[in-house]
Amino acid sequence: MDRSKYFKELGWEKSPFIKSTSFDIPIIARLDEFEEIGECIGGWDRIMVITAPIGYGKTTFMNQMIMHKPHDVKHVVSFNSYEPVDEVIGKIWNELPFWKRMFASVDSGSFGEIVQKKLGNEKMLLIFDEAQDYDIELFKWLRVLNDRTNNIFMIFLGLPLLEDKIVAEASFRDRKSKSIRLKAFYNEDLEELIKERIKWAGGKGIDPFTDSGIKRLCESCNKVPRRLLDNGQKVVESAAKEGQMKIDADFVEKSLGSYEISKEKEVTKVIYEIREGEQAEIVDTLYDFRVDLSPTQNEIVNLLLKHESLAISELSQMMNKDIRSLGSLIRKLRGLNENEVARKPKVPYPVIVRLRKENRMGRQQYVFSLADNARRLLSRE
Repeated sequence: MDRSKYFKELGWEKSPFIKSTSFDIPIIARLDEFEEIGECIGGWDRIMVITAPIGYGKTTFMNQMIMHKPHDVKHVVSFNSYEPVDEVIGKIWNELPFWKRMFASVDSGSFGEIVQKKLGNEKMLLIFDEAQDYDIELFKWLRVLNDRTNNIFMIFLGLPLLEDKIVAEASFRDRKSKSIRLKAFYNEDLEELIKERIKWAGGKGIDPFTDSGIKRLCESCNKVPRRLLDNGQKVVESAAKEGQMKIDADFVEKSLGSYEISKEKEVTKVIYEIREGEQAEIVDTLYDFRVDLSPTQNEIVNLLLKHESLAISELSQMMNKDIRSLGSLIRKLRGLNENEVARKPKVPYPVIVRLRKENRMGRQQYVFSLADNARRLLSRE
């Protein structure tokens, strides 16, 4: 069935699983972290660093703080990607009421004193998303801005390696007040998000999902919201193609390419019968292929199991390894070394796949992720 026709039959105006940071899309509000931010601002902690792996909802949390300003904050200015000092100054300045900007000119050197005078007793919060990609010169300027103002607060959102980048800039590190790590969501939160998303898309109830289908879909994403959207989109595309109007746990398994070891948890082996007189072979399906990988390869795999995707430069920084040697190991994990593949028949090549180019650490570069099959094998309970 055509996807648009399938959506129409369900009453959907769009897919519930589209990726967007639009303010009207239902989100899971991070109440604990939001309360902690409010306490930090109330206690005058002026520089906060928030980290989480890719896909955990850092941008969504930023939008939550934009829509609902934290503790006694009058102005919120957000930055979605790397922006040079002049653009940061422009966005902060334009947040002020027009009458406060009249007959005033600013430059990077005097900006702190001027904006402090214009703010008076009002609090302003600056939120920097994907902060691990920002140039060190911006951190240096923000340190000066922090020193020359009393009531500008800053939040830096980024990958875990952001902490290392801030530590490397000693003058900024000494001014950091608080480090917060976003928590993983509970499956119950993700299930409620799917129901709210279906309602937002125009659906009735939870159709075409069953309760078991929603539960299995949430289990498939390992508590990563972005992965939930990816998997949900795959499932509804499969359902549309087959005209399936009931998405239960079995259909989710089928759509995501998963396989069932056994309906009984205590069964850990599958017997494959090789016909034509050959001996039956017992294959341990719980075999951990990482035993066949080198220690450094295992380190790469474990980092990608923890993060949604990483560039070689990020892996190099996190592992303190040479980029060239890492590139060779990644080629092997991608299954591009025929000798390596032949020597390790139990490894499900490709273990790693190359995704696309993204702006990481200040430049465009390829990012890599675990292949879906490898991630499923390593994420089994």
